[in-house]
Amino acid sequence: MIRLFVPDFKTDSPVALSPDAVHYLFHVMRLQAGDSFIAFNGQDGEWCVRLITLNKKEGVFMADKQIRPQNTLTPLILCPALIKKDPMDFVFQKATEIGVTAIYPLITERTVVSRLNTDRARSILIEAAEQSERLTVPELFEPQTPADVLRTLPSDIQPICLAERQTADFRPIAGKPYALFIGPEGGWTPAELDMFRRAKVPFWHLGSTILRAETAAIAALACCRF
Repeated sequence: MIRLFVPDFKTDSPVALSPDAVHYLFHVMRLQAGDSFIAFNGQDGEWCVRLITLNKKEGVFMADKQIRPQNTLTPLILCPALIKKDPMDFVFQKATEIGVTAIYPLITERTVVSRLNTDRARSILIEAAEQSERLTVPELFEPQTPADVLRTLPSDIQPICLAERQTADFRPIAGKPYALFIGPEGGWTPAELDMFRRAKVPFWHLGSTILRAETAAIAALACCRF
């Protein structure tokens, strides 16, 4: 069944669809009034809903019955250095499927991409959440430096720096809240590694081979989550 993230979804009153959702349901999926789809808002679980009105200009639906109650994911935060568009899109998509709860894109000294289209990135996160049947969409922050992120992380989150050529002095335990810092294509600079050491952030790596930035992000998330 069609599954949509509707952030303003209310379970006890009619809900108007966004223009994009109207276009998708009416023009692409060819639904009509009376048809059902699945909706979730990240707070109230997953619901089977019924279309009251749907035409090329507007759509309104009403909650019918709850399918799944809301669940709570252990915090798992990804802090990836900005990389080129296609591999960055891959990271956003697969991180969502694995169950990351928040993403802090990083601007590092060797970052080759200086900007992020956050609206486009959020669209990728939403689509991945819809397709993977998770009940939340990861929170996405504006790009920051690693030092800035470390200053703003909640105190109960353990940061970890992924660095292949550093001595690994930490091994994550499944089910614990972590924030994984992943460097860019060229790796962390000596100054950045010193910054992590001063902040008492432990180092971790995934073996003797050198991983691409997108590979390291997904492999590390999978190890922590599962």
